[in-house]
Amino acid sequence: MGFIEDFKQHILRNVMKDIEKEFQKTWSIDYKGHVIEIHHALKEEQLILDGQIVDRKQKNLMFYLKLKPYSTLSGTLDVGDGVKQKVKVRFGGLIRFKCVVKVGRAVVWKESIKLDFLPWNHKEMLVPFIEQQVQIHHRVMDDALPDDEYVYSDHHPRVAAGYADRHLDDVPTPFFSRKLLNRFAKQLHHPTIKTRKATYEDIIFDRFASYGGEFIERLEKANLDEALMQQEAVWLLEHAAHREVVKFAVMVLGHTNCEPFKERLCAIGMHEEFTEYVISALLRGTREPNPLIWKLAQSVQGWGKIEAVVQLEAATPEIKRWLLTKGCESTVQHGYLAYTCAVKGELASALMQETISKELYDGTGRIIEKILQEGDPDLVDYLLEHAILYRFVSHAAVHCNNEEDYHALMQLARYLADEEAWEESLEDVWKQEERRLIQQKLQPLIDESRWQLSPT
Repeated sequence: MGFIEDFKQHILRNVMKDIEKEFQKTWSIDYKGHVIEIHHALKEEQLILDGQIVDRKQKNLMFYLKLKPYSTLSGTLDVGDGVKQKVKVRFGGLIRFKCVVKVGRAVVWKESIKLDFLPWNHKEMLVPFIEQQVQIHHRVMDDALPDDEYVYSDHHPRVAAGYADRHLDDVPTPFFSRKLLNRFAKQLHHPTIKTRKATYEDIIFDRFASYGGEFIERLEKANLDEALMQQEAVWLLEHAAHREVVKFAVMVLGHTNCEPFKERLCAIGMHEEFTEYVISALLRGTREPNPLIWKLAQSVQGWGKIEAVVQLEAATPEIKRWLLTKGCESTVQHGYLAYTCAVKGELASALMQETISKELYDGTGRIIEKILQEGDPDLVDYLLEHAILYRFVSHAAVHCNNEEDYHALMQLARYLADEEAWEESLEDVWKQEERRLIQQKLQPLIDESRWQLSPT
């Protein structure tokens, strides 16, 4: 299936889900001590009397929508003393959904509901869903979101939260950003259900994350009223049942004074689908974003943590120590994260001490392992040029007490012995000498290992 057909199928699938939810209705009516239940779905209807299904109809969707938007169910209700009464239910409609219940000839209940097909209706709102987890656990325990069914399918398998937006095709889409800005401007001046729906639908249809940067550039030049922007961003945030709408609202909120909302933004940012957007908003819209960014960095473990560490200022010894000991603990193998932690945490200086803590030794081992796994020569050069590898091995004699402590040493030994990895620096005398000195320092530790680990 080509991209266009795949995209059409994805949109159609989500539209049908919305239609099904809009038509999903259940009523329970008490009639003289008896219970009349009506279950209506797009493809099936049921009439239940006192707990027993007495009538059921299955429907062809297109037949219903085009030719016969009304249907009837009926059954017999035993009201006691040998008396039985006929129950008849008629319901349907495309603009207004009507349901009329008759017992005998008397209408005992009726309701008329306007079918709005609002994209946020009949769905769980994302922000309260996240806030509830944070309130209970002080972090997000599960990166699943209520709108997963609209995002993932057999053709769009689930990925880690925050991954997809970091790997988007960077294709200019000026039409989308211009169109959305016009929609949003109308919403600001006339904040009605109609204008909000129009903005909301544009956000989710065109996948806002793919052109969010372009939109923000246009927003900055549009000179829109800040108070109205904030008002409507908050409205969208509180009604968002789709992740793209949360991203849009957070980014817009960040272009206002969002000091009053910073704690709420921080809670949203604990879900890694939104960490990057929240940090951007905090940096732009709050006076002192760094404490909140650090809080986020300590609360996330995947792609969101990478963004948090990159944006975090190592302004205190406590933050520097955290970067070196906990900063690169992540569910994502990412050498650049380890490098960033080492540079911001001033790892080279920390290892110059005559003795270091076991916690710092373990953290240094994780940093070295991830940089070596990345295999980027520039990152490895950083370790060599700042004597980090040599000093780490020097501290190993004190801190290697079990098999796990030797993992980083063994990976380092394998890297030092890998001629292919050193091929480009064979004529670099200084690097080769540093390599030899580290190997010389490392070999006795490997030879004396009680676990007889092999560097190969």
